Amino acid sequence: MPFKNRIFLVILVIVIVALAAVLLAPIAVSNGVRLWVWWFARQEGLVATIDGVDAPFLRPIVIRQIHLKSGRDDAVRVDVTVLDARVVLNLKHVFLHLSGRDIRNISVREFHAELHRTNPNVRALSERGWATLHRLLPETLSIAKLETRIENGPSLILLRNASLFVSETEPGRFTAAELMITSPWVRQTFSQLRGATHWEGNRLTLAGLTLTHGLDLQAVTVDFARLANRRMGLEFDVDAFGGKLRANISHEWHSPHSNWKIAGGAADLSLAQISDALGFADRVNGLLHASNFTFRGNLAEPDRATASLWGELTGLTWRDRTAEALMLGAALYNRKIELQQLYIRQKSNEFTLSGEAALPATSSEWLRPDFRGNISASINQLGEFLALFGANPADFAGKISIQGSMDTHARNFGGDVAIEGDSLTFFKHDIDSFSAKVTLKPSELKVERFDLARKNDSLSGEGKIDLSPKHNYSGTLDAWTDDLRDYVSTLRGSPRQNAGPIPVELQATIDSSQWETRGVIHLPKSSPLSFTANFPLPIGVTWSAFQMSPLKVSLDFPALFLAAAPQLFHSNILEDGILSGKISLSETLERPRIVGEVQLVNGKLASSDSFLNVIGASTLAIFDGNHASLEFLNLATKDVDLALRGEIDFENTKHVVVRIAGPTPIFDLTSRPVDCVNKIEIAPATLPLAPAATELEFRGPLLQSGWSVSLKEEIGSQFSIVSTPGGAERIFPLCFGTGPEEKTLLLGAVPRAEVAPKVGPKKPEKRR
Repeated sequence: MPFKNRIFLVILVIVIVALAAVLLAPIAVSNGVRLWVWWFARQEGLVATIDGVDAPFLRPIVIRQIHLKSGRDDAVRVDVTVLDARVVLNLKHVFLHLSGRDIRNISVREFHAELHRTNPNVRALSERGWATLHRLLPETLSIAKLETRIENGPSLILLRNASLFVSETEPGRFTAAELMITSPWVRQTFSQLRGATHWEGNRLTLAGLTLTHGLDLQAVTVDFARLANRRMGLEFDVDAFGGKLRANISHEWHSPHSNWKIAGGAADLSLAQISDALGFADRVNGLLHASNFTFRGNLAEPDRATASLWGELTGLTWRDRTAEALMLGAALYNRKIELQQLYIRQKSNEFTLSGEAALPATSSEWLRPDFRGNISASINQLGEFLALFGANPADFAGKISIQGSMDTHARNFGGDVAIEGDSLTFFKHDIDSFSAKVTLKPSELKVERFDLARKNDSLSGEGKIDLSPKHNYSGTLDAWTDDLRDYVSTLRGSPRQNAGPIPVELQATIDSSQWETRGVIHLPKSSPLSFTANFPLPIGVTWSAFQMSPLKVSLDFPALFLAAAPQLFHSNILEDGILSGKISLSETLERPRIVGEVQLVNGKLASSDSFLNVIGASTLAIFDGNHASLEFLNLATKDVDLALRGEIDFENTKHVVVRIAGPTPIFDLTSRPVDCVNKIEIAPATLPLAPAATELEFRGPLLQSGWSVSLKEEIGSQFSIVSTPGGAERIFPLCFGTGPEEKTLLLGAVPRAEVAPKVGPKKPEKRR
């Protein structure tokens, strides 16, 4: 074939191929895009749906709609919808596989994306998928409407009605109607956001963004340069709450253990502005003067992580709590937490704590920390310092110093603490001085010595507590006070006299929770009241269990002059008299055995507002085991003298029985029925028609309510005009303090000779 013909044939073939390429390119590119998207989605476990792909020759590719959705339930749930996307390819890079971007421009009308991740161990994309996304990064990106929702466990990021334009050749912009961030620590919504963007070297920078009042985002940069290696970075610089906040965050997940690298710092942040922005109920004032934080590792595996924290707060105030400075320095490495320093300075108060602890591997080990540390404190204003921890500053005052160490290694407690205090006030009780030294060992807590002094009063002792499950304890106590009334508010003098002080001395020896005590109480104008007691008192014992425990108590009071004694001993009833006796109690409180005697001579009672209108009493009670006999009980009212005898049965303190009888006749003069009795009144009566009561009986539990009084009447007695054989018993419940209404049981007795009437007996009221 001639040469000219060959040239013509070659040109013809080229023209035909070019015409075929022009005519077939739209179909080939359109189908190629469909096939590539389907293949990529299938490789990543996604289901792709594409609607309408136009690919004119040498023109942008137009995709009307792409929908990507997760195909497996156990994977990260992805739902992405793209509407009206225009893509301009860099054909030279695509066909020749040159370095650089494969896409010049991407323009999207609407982009909707939802990402739900509940399992941190599930990968979102494969290694090839991340490399493909890296190659798809364009030179210019424009999204007219952007909607995203990202959920990762309890955290949520929601972006609504946003727009984005980024370019390597011109300034870009970003707007958003709303950005909401929700997590266990933060819940905040930002509205009407506007900022500028810059895109260079696969680094996207967003700048000049005002999030809210007092929170301006100067710049935030997202680094996609190593996206193919499954690594992203984030840097931000924020003007926050009057100060600066900077951080650098990177995340790489190419290894089996994804790693975070975080480094940040803050300076001069206003705590008042932070509390207002976060909506704290109680305003916090102060300044976060400086702070640094670093972290490297996996958030899900803290035992493999390293971290450090240092911060300084100044001028801290919250409610009525203040502190001039608070510093904290800590580090985490090799599964150990090192507390470099916790320092609190408050006026003239200083507190320092340092040490190290092993990072607990399980949640239960947080309750048994492995900690070694030192504590040092110099507190000159105790009330102000304890107010930091919620105490009422008015309840405490004084100076106190603490020096010591603590060790809980291998779950064995150890350490020692020395405490010294001067001019102290605890709950409004003054203490001149206090000192104690405590040693903590694996098997016991030992108080080597403690001394407390207040004026001439003192309390000292030593002891130890067994840390075994039984918690037995032993030790000694010595106490002395010039006036017991300073510590027991119920010990007060009679309104008619100025009672003197009540000195008390007490000694106690404890052996395996068994107390043996002895002491003397010096009551005014009386002989000393001496006592001894021996009883068990385990830690955590209940009152009902203590009532069943064996004990021995003895009291010896040769002569107590009640007129000068505090009202605790006569409860506003006995105003005068001499009380003497000697008794011993053994066995248990519920079923006691009491031996001894108690005598009251010339007792004077207050008749006003009392249960019984008796103004004078004398008695002798002799106790013998669970029974006591009243050898005599002489009672006197304004008009009547009664000479009685009786007995007390207290075999069971829940059912105490007191029986009173005597040769002097007593008559039931109650004229109207009563459902209960809150007062008993004895009135003069001579030869009434009412029957005589041969016995009064009181029943009820000791020191509790539920008592009753009964009258045993002899109908055919010599004092009754009506002669009926047999007898009767009337029972009245006692109801003390039930109301102002008086429910009186009226009893009659033969009056004294000087008050007896000269005429015949008065006819009693007819009983209903």
